[in-house]
Amino acid sequence: MTRGLYNSIQEMPEYNDAEKSWHITIDSSYFLWYDLIVDPPFDEAKNELKEMLNNFKEYVESSNEKRFIYFVTSRKKVRFDVKKQPKFSFFDRRKLTIYFLIGNKDKRKIEIYFPKEIPSNITVDEKFIYFHSEVSESLAYPIHYFLREYGINLGIASEVQYVGITENPVGRALGLKHRGLTEILYKVPTSENDIFLTVNTFKVGSFTKIEERNIDIISTNSMIYDIPLDKEGLVIEKALIYYFNSKFQEVDKKAWGEFRNLLIMMKKKKNISSVSFHLEINDPNEYDIMGSRDVEANISHSFLWKLGEIEPELKKFNSEIDLLEYTKVLSRDLGSV
Repeated sequence: MTRGLYNSIQEMPEYNDAEKSWHITIDSSYFLWYDLIVDPPFDEAKNELKEMLNNFKEYVESSNEKRFIYFVTSRKKVRFDVKKQPKFSFFDRRKLTIYFLIGNKDKRKIEIYFPKEIPSNITVDEKFIYFHSEVSESLAYPIHYFLREYGINLGIASEVQYVGITENPVGRALGLKHRGLTEILYKVPTSENDIFLTVNTFKVGSFTKIEERNIDIISTNSMIYDIPLDKEGLVIEKALIYYFNSKFQEVDKKAWGEFRNLLIMMKKKKNISSVSFHLEINDPNEYDIMGSRDVEANISHSFLWKLGEIEPELKKFNSEIDLLEYTKVLSRDLGSV
């Protein structure tokens, strides 16, 4: 879809003068365990992972041009307990018990059920689980992909260590010369933690109230194009950086000034008075429970940035409904563009 499909609306003086608000939600996500890049399980693994991420990029860009916002997160280390191989129940072969090591000390066992096809045998090493079959090829799952696929919860949350923006997630986010990533891998003890990458695209909803005509408009910035793509991406990145406030990014004092100037520009040029977020993906799992040193870990996050008298101000909400009621979006009988 071409950006600016409905940008002719900007020719209306009433539209340009009307107060607007943005509401930003996650559009798509791609999850990757960094260990598979740093220590690939086989020679072509790294290239295959890069190809998969590049396919995600091409899929996104086939529908709309966007910037990619990525999270680097850490989570308590989880491995299979190789001293205790998985075992089927004697009484019900559909039930399988699997043993895990968490961090440096904790042990856990989990039972899962196979509703249909049951592997003939299952084995594990530290990082992979292998499904053996007598009639087809064996399958191997990296431990974290297995936990996600089967919805296995271990009571572990992820900590956001870094937020970044890129046009090329393969080159930027997977490049081991990335300064932020290098610092995280050096300072976050990998003997106790695993490191992950989540590459996201966002949908920027635009809400406008034209009082003179008693018209409410709901659209997206990509369709109206109030703010150019590069500035849109930077607003999202900076808003997320200062929401999570990771210690790895607190030294970047210049970025706060850039964030403030972006909000000033949006207010002066387009009368966009607030930028709100609801962070929650479709079909979330335990790996999507994220927090930081300043933000309690949760499956979703609802918050709003607006320009105060001098500096940007943050307001947090318990739910997306509370947020949208605060911005009066839910109370409007919205027409749409």
